[in-house]
Amino acid sequence: MISTGGIRRTTILKSLIIGLAIVCITLLFPASVAASPDVEGTLPIASVEWDGQYARIPDWSEITLHSLPPILKDGEFTAPSDLNEALGYDLSRHWRAGQTADSYLKLGDFQTSLYPQFFNLYTIAQLTRLDLKQVALSNFKAATQQTLDQLVTAIPGLDSYRLSQVPAISALFSQKFPGTPGFNPNSDSTIAEILSANPEFGRLSLGQLGQKLEQFSIADIPNLQNVPLQNLANWENSLISEVPGLGNVPLAQMPNPVQVTGMIGIVDVVYGTAESDRRNTISGSDREGFQVACKESCAYIELAGAPPLYGKQWISGKYQKVKGGSGILGAVNGGKEPTGRHPFGDAFKVSVWEVDESTGTVSTALHFRICKHGLPDLGCTPYFLGPVPFLNYHEKQPIFTGLLDAQGGASSGASIPEGVIDRARAMGIPAEALPGYQEAAFDDGEGICGIGAGNVDFKALAGAFSSIEGNYGSAGSFVCDGDGNCGRGLGRYQYMSYRSDVRALIGRQESGAAFLAKADSGASISEAEITRFFPASAQDSIFKADQTRNIQQAQREGFSGDRLIERIGQIHFGGPYAPIDGNATDGHGRLTLKTYGQELARNYKSAAKRNGDCVKSANVKSSGRLINPAQGYPITSGFGARESPCAGCSSFHRGLDLGTPGGTSVRAADGGKVIYAGWAEGYGNVVIVEHSNGMQTRYAHLSTMTTQVGSSVGQGQVIARSGHTGVGTGSHLHFEVRTGATPGQPFSGTAVDPRKYLKL
Repeated sequence: MISTGGIRRTTILKSLIIGLAIVCITLLFPASVAASPDVEGTLPIASVEWDGQYARIPDWSEITLHSLPPILKDGEFTAPSDLNEALGYDLSRHWRAGQTADSYLKLGDFQTSLYPQFFNLYTIAQLTRLDLKQVALSNFKAATQQTLDQLVTAIPGLDSYRLSQVPAISALFSQKFPGTPGFNPNSDSTIAEILSANPEFGRLSLGQLGQKLEQFSIADIPNLQNVPLQNLANWENSLISEVPGLGNVPLAQMPNPVQVTGMIGIVDVVYGTAESDRRNTISGSDREGFQVACKESCAYIELAGAPPLYGKQWISGKYQKVKGGSGILGAVNGGKEPTGRHPFGDAFKVSVWEVDESTGTVSTALHFRICKHGLPDLGCTPYFLGPVPFLNYHEKQPIFTGLLDAQGGASSGASIPEGVIDRARAMGIPAEALPGYQEAAFDDGEGICGIGAGNVDFKALAGAFSSIEGNYGSAGSFVCDGDGNCGRGLGRYQYMSYRSDVRALIGRQESGAAFLAKADSGASISEAEITRFFPASAQDSIFKADQTRNIQQAQREGFSGDRLIERIGQIHFGGPYAPIDGNATDGHGRLTLKTYGQELARNYKSAAKRNGDCVKSANVKSSGRLINPAQGYPITSGFGARESPCAGCSSFHRGLDLGTPGGTSVRAADGGKVIYAGWAEGYGNVVIVEHSNGMQTRYAHLSTMTTQVGSSVGQGQVIARSGHTGVGTGSHLHFEVRTGATPGQPFSGTAVDPRKYLKL
């Protein structure tokens, strides 16, 4: 049966979109704007180097969407109310001079640039030192606007909790349905059971509690802090300021951080608006390109410096407008935006703004855009939300331009830039939440299979580094860098414990903060601790993202072949500014930048010959020797008789429980064939793998399964993510071994203690 309401909705939506494209936009701006203020004293400054030349840039490790200078003028973008209703999304926007970017920009505006939707609240809290137990639930608007049906869909396992375990939902039921026959707000029934018996409850939202929401914290909704923002319905419609802590996350720590790659020129001469007919430009838009000529009122700066920039003209966006935007929303603001560049990516645009010939000074400004992707995809407006005052320059001062490419200085034009997914995983974001992600066949060493830019074999490169640095459990010496950061190199690639991505990943784990404090103090760290808090899969995911950046840098510097590998090693050893073939050494004095690169290249050749093809070398046959399916996590309940920990829990435990946080990788304990992958009563989501000699292994309470019945899996292959489905007291992995099973029969055999077959 076809819903006529759905047809009507689609028809209205189509007509309104057409109307939007033609006329239905209102923009209000004052006639004049005050000159850009001097922000040098308020904007943290760093420096960047290119070919021996240094230039000032913003210190993105300290700058957030909240701390950027306020916008200088009022504006209003009004979309028809019928369109907003049809979309289920409020396209309209209002901003006033003095507001900061987090108060007028939404998550959806950065969906394809900074990717904030990959964050979960836990990661945000770790990055901003926010105590979620002290944050009222009312401060997370997106969550309070979810219906309960949407909320239990967004948060895996939430509906498995008893109502009495989630007081906010219990309070909502009691308030909205007092005295409902057969309903007890203190019931031991699960939320799933209650919603099934009372479907009308599913249409409620926590926001209906009103001021009572102040009584509950974000931590009072189990696992709310662990789900990616994009799990929530209509997440795009949330202002940045409506997500606790997000406005205070440094732009260098976003899932797709602001990157700084490109050239440096010299502001040679500043010219005013009397100039005309300027064609040798490096300014424009991603719609028209970045060599857009200027016909009149061509205020600009002329550049000197490196030959590619010598004599180039960067036109002022205050006086020249160019075509911008994409899709239906590209019609907003007459389809125009200030001319400029994207030296820091496409989250915003940088324009030359005020120019003063008499003093030889120039200011720059930022402009943002509004985007609506998804279904329907309306594209993005031109970059017209601004100006936001930025850096000021004077003649003969260096200026960062980004790369001279078709992206206007941005480092990538890909829909999802390379490295975003790896970085997001390293920050604790569940891999299955990331678009375009495909689970690697083998994470512990094998998960880095693949060929990167420059035809670099990631697995061979990892093996080459390991030959120099150590294994996954290695701890380096306690050292301090020139900026006062102190810590130890951790694991196979010796990533320093003070790195922000390493700290974010470790800090989200239970007792992770204590481990980091120990590393910071210089105390000894054991191999077991490193394996627990910085597992192999995490090391590999950071490695692949890191080396992708290093490969790209080395290629831009002109390296290829064996010299490419050498230079990658130098960058890894000495950082992105390491001089080519330099003689600097580390604290041990054994290797210089040059000799480190040479040794890495030799090891890489050997590893490439030895490793061969990752997939072909995979052992999908049963070995009879099991490995831990979730290495590094403690046993929280052993095999055998026990006191039942919850209603419905067995008093005889037929496996081992491992204390894994939700979303942890679950690996096949041995090679075999998947004979069951689905729901099984108290087990919740369960995967059963059949091995040789009548042995089966079970993996239960999973949040997601990344394999299917009939698939052959190798030992160590990721087959699922842990969770809290079925009957249990919280997120964990139930691991079970059965012997004497009938071939092809998933629920057969006798449960035995897994510790007979593996060492934990």
